[in-house]
Amino acid sequence: MRLVVDNGPAADDGPRILAPGAPPSPGPVPIALAKHLEHGEVLVWWGQKTGMQWALVGLTAGAALLVLVAVTIFAPGFWSQPWRDVAAPVAAIFSPAAFVLYREWIARRSVLVTDTATVVVDAHDEPVRLHHGALRSITRDWLRGGVRLQGPGRVLFVPTILADATRAALVSRMRGRLHGATQVHDPLGWLP
Repeated sequence: MRLVVDNGPAADDGPRILAPGAPPSPGPVPIALAKHLEHGEVLVWWGQKTGMQWALVGLTAGAALLVLVAVTIFAPGFWSQPWRDVAAPVAAIFSPAAFVLYREWIARRSVLVTDTATVVVDAHDEPVRLHHGALRSITRDWLRGGVRLQGPGRVLFVPTILADATRAALVSRMRGRLHGATQVHDPLGWLP
């Protein structure tokens, strides 16, 4: 008898499907997220938005720069004013870019869909859990982008980049279940 130790590479960390009908997850769930699962809970899908979409921020900042170029071409005297008088209009022109930057910053979060609940963990590691049977309302989240899932005493914010996969994971779990007397208010038609 011989003991063989394999110190080779770890298992593939690429995308994997964790449940039938669910979209692929980015890989094994990190321990920092797995700690938010309850004992015996089955993970169906997980995803996270940890970074910022700089292209969107750059696009709005570029549009602001184009406006300033147009101001320079059509009103060159604008820049000869005292800086106090120029600062407010320039700040107003760049405010959409600042809003998009803020929106990207606060939208950073992770989403875990299990067989019984959806858990959203924000960038500060604060989880909010909503059981599938307690889902009452699905609306657009105008501040953060994406969707807002609401139940009694709970509100989950799902970022735009994770919304489609979260929806597919929820649909895979809710398919074939009997609906109770309480209907979900879903003006977006997010769930079938």
